[in-house]
Amino acid sequence: MTDQAARTSDDPDEPEWLTLDRRRALHAFDWGALAAVFVAVVYGLLWGVVQLYLGLIAVAVMGGWLIGAGVRRGAWREGQHLPDVRLRILSGTLGLAAWLGGAFVAWLSSRAVLPDSSLSLVERLAELGFTDYFVQVYDIVHGVAAVVMVFIAWRTAR
Repeated sequence: MTDQAARTSDDPDEPEWLTLDRRRALHAFDWGALAAVFVAVVYGLLWGVVQLYLGLIAVAVMGGWLIGAGVRRGAWREGQHLPDVRLRILSGTLGLAAWLGGAFVAWLSSRAVLPDSSLSLVERLAELGFTDYFVQVYDIVHGVAAVVMVFIAWRTAR
């Protein structure tokens, strides 16, 4: 029996259950962070360039699922395991980071594609900072999308 698996009974025919160790936790973070970066870029481009509004909630559902599945896949592969609250917390945190990263990508991309602007990109970014942009565009739909992304990511990582 390895340090990564534990038996729940003395029956030798019963499969071993995987336990979370440092290596598995790091793999979970790696896969989850990769998914979170991808979700942040897609979410931000759909928010800032395409100006998707109510559809952002659906994007948040899919993004949360992708992050949670990445964390779960990184930790367990296909092995049998019991749910672990630490992975759920990691996944929810990565979901929130992806949503905030998406807001940042939305700000950058919306400033980059301003039509008929004679200012350079640096001047456009200085003209309207991230905080000012966020306060102007944030509303209940974005709040719901953030909560949904965190919840789905938390729920998917078992």
